Amino acid sequence: MILPTVFTISEGGFLSVQGNHVVLLMDELFFSAYSWAVVLLAMSSVLFISSTFLTYYAAQAKDATALELMRRFALWGGIPTIISSLFVFIALRNHNLEHFERTLDLWWLFGLSLVSFVFAIWLIWKQKCYGVAFVMVMLQFAFAFYGYGISHLPHLLYPYLTLYGGAANPAMGRALIVAFVAGFVLLVPSLILLLRLFLFNARYVKGELS
Repeated sequence: MILPTVFTISEGGFLSVQGNHVVLLMDELFFSAYSWAVVLLAMSSVLFISSTFLTYYAAQAKDATALELMRRFALWGGIPTIISSLFVFIALRNHNLEHFERTLDLWWLFGLSLVSFVFAIWLIWKQKCYGVAFVMVMLQFAFAFYGYGISHLPHLLYPYLTLYGGAANPAMGRALIVAFVAGFVLLVPSLILLLRLFLFNARYVKGELS
């Protein structure tokens, strides 16, 4: 629940800044339609991603009962995800019109997200290529988050903090880039090793390894 709250606060209207004194307006945050729309999207997204992954995992394990159960969860789980996404856009238009108009300029990214979603649902409905379906779900959210992030720039926190105002000095910037690249270089091989040892290990998935 922390990440949706951060997204909500970054849209502005939930902080009172007087000099060096910053107050979080809890009443505004709790009763905000945009805040609840983001929370609903986060919850439905986690359930949808989990169900599509478990559908693929059950297919790998050749567990027909679990596969059918997870497949139904994935198919039905896509409905609240799309509905809550629409609610987020509507609430964003009412809460932060400037950001909403920027998202319209990047409509093609959100269009790619929708196409990825439809393709994933079609594959799951046709009961084939569950691995590809899960990858399409990942692309769905990647396109959506990228579109949201790009449209949010240069603001980091409306209207108080922008990318330019919060930029670090050049030395710190280079250090952050090096740290990010190093972390990425370590993360990717680790994930590949994890997948090869467990998810792509047929004996492990079928429960034949203790």
